Amino acid sequence: MSQLDCPTAPIHCTTLANGLRVVYQYVPAAVVAIDFWVGAGAAAEPEAYNGLAHALEHMVFQGSQGFPAGAFDQLIEKHGGMTNAATSQDYAHYYILTAPEYWREGLTALADILLRPNLGAQAWQKERAVIAEELYQAQDHPDWVGQQVLWRHCYGAHPYGRPILGTAESLARITPGVLRQFHQQYYHPGNMTVVVVGGVPWEPLEAVLAQVGAGERWGDATPPWICPLPTVAPMRSQLHLPQATQGRLWWVWPVMGVEDVAMGWGLDLLATLLTGGRLARLTQRLREELGWVQDIDCHYHHQVAGGVWQMTAWLNDAQRLGQVEAVLQEEVATLQEQLVSREDLRRAQRQLLHAYTFGTETPQQMARLYGYYHYMGCLEQGMNYRERLTQFRPEDLRSLAQTHLCPQPVVRLWLTPEAEV
Repeated sequence: MSQLDCPTAPIHCTTLANGLRVVYQYVPAAVVAIDFWVGAGAAAEPEAYNGLAHALEHMVFQGSQGFPAGAFDQLIEKHGGMTNAATSQDYAHYYILTAPEYWREGLTALADILLRPNLGAQAWQKERAVIAEELYQAQDHPDWVGQQVLWRHCYGAHPYGRPILGTAESLARITPGVLRQFHQQYYHPGNMTVVVVGGVPWEPLEAVLAQVGAGERWGDATPPWICPLPTVAPMRSQLHLPQATQGRLWWVWPVMGVEDVAMGWGLDLLATLLTGGRLARLTQRLREELGWVQDIDCHYHHQVAGGVWQMTAWLNDAQRLGQVEAVLQEEVATLQEQLVSREDLRRAQRQLLHAYTFGTETPQQMARLYGYYHYMGCLEQGMNYRERLTQFRPEDLRSLAQTHLCPQPVVRLWLTPEAEV
């Protein structure tokens, strides 16, 4: 078992004989967080069955060999715990939060519904209707609709360009047999990582985890193939959406080949300099001084095959579109041409460090962070976040801006409720 130093307590990592990867941290606390990460995100599904990974996430909670429908939720909730799940392009993430005295029951139950779901026709018919309603509601949100259009433009035929929820047509093609085949291919201990943070001693935890999947024959551990991202041609597009109440502008730069997670933290610093709080450059100019936007946001979204650096502006007046774009272009060019002041850099670093501190206060938050970094293959680097973030210099940020951002975005989308601007 390897050990990583951490300010709170050492983090231990190991792979058990059943192939299950384990990230463990003993932290005396009133709760225990147990997270399972499965290498079965939307990017792993066949194109014809878009939405399959998310559908399976739903179906996992519809009962298993050991727990009839509803029994798992009842078990967790009767002990005052909580459970939920989420599907991304790269992984499916399941978790429970429970009291220390009930960790064994909770972990055993979660492992059972993950590895042995029923996936019956009647349950799928019912759950497909739930997912269809979720999709219908999402399609009524302009931000979600615009983001899907952006993904298609940024990723093209790459799996990242497809909606995680799927489409009405692709959901109709999914059958219990398709669900079972996808589950058999990816839902086995060798394609899973479990993260446990809380007051659970290692010896009894190891004994329980060693029994995960016992008595079953599992296939070889074959994680999803990581499809390389395509080269994206510059694109400007307008989207007319009657249900939108205000105009939205997206500027996006695909960022390929960022294998060093610290480079992503530098891109986070650039985003924070522009929109991280009222004193940030774009927020100060466009929202506080000029009043041209209701809000504006920059962020870097990292994924296994590559990420995107994105600006989103919610405009108060659609007639100001050209002027808003001119300000965006000016500020991006400034990042490339001029060094950030030491004062601005320290402010951005403080903001991210405080957010990191506030986001790692509980076992649940820590388990989620460790699981994400472990899945992305950078847990050891992730534990040096504070130290590495403070090492960035103005020259480093200028170099990142010159390398990954151009004054004009690669993909530009303007969403408006009117047919013409």
